[in-house]
Amino acid sequence: MVSISACSPGTDDKWHEGKTYGQWHLAFDGHGAVTGNDAEVQMYPKSAEAAENTHACLVHTEKKFAENVDFSINVRTEEQVRRGTPNPWEVGWVLWNYENNERFYALALKPNGWELSKQDPAYPGSQRFLASGHEPGFAIGTENHVRVSQHGSTVRFWVNGTQLGEFTDTERPYLGGAIGLYTEDARVVFKDLAVEP
Repeated sequence: MVSISACSPGTDDKWHEGKTYGQWHLAFDGHGAVTGNDAEVQMYPKSAEAAENTHACLVHTEKKFAENVDFSINVRTEEQVRRGTPNPWEVGWVLWNYENNERFYALALKPNGWELSKQDPAYPGSQRFLASGHEPGFAIGTENHVRVSQHGSTVRFWVNGTQLGEFTDTERPYLGGAIGLYTEDARVVFKDLAVEP
């Protein structure tokens, strides 16, 4: 069982990039703040003030998980912090089979739906969209319980007990890696990460 915690940005508990805190490693803080512990993690990147700018936070487990992984976590995007109109993908993302910034799978819960993607340098822009849906949408400020189960190259994913999809990656599937927490231009709380044995 794995978890993460939160304090207000700017406190003495602010995590530092490149450091490890319990089971979590902070890769980058988006020029803002990441705080937490093993029960809850709060991410608050700096507000982007221009359309061409973005600020992101990434935390991942120190532990790498085997080819088959089944885990759950609660995700709450509290606020989209971009000045002006935010983009729908500026929310909390759950990552798995994370090896580095060029190798992972991700599930993003957006106000206008959801998307499953793969960070893959073999594709233009290094991002491959695997599956998406416009229903249900995930309102800002609402906590959602996410479960991901990957066995071999097939991933299944649920939100709030409802299975959203299943996808089999037949093109260079990623097998094994860390679990990651990511936000882009949004204040997000992740908590109660649980990994099945």
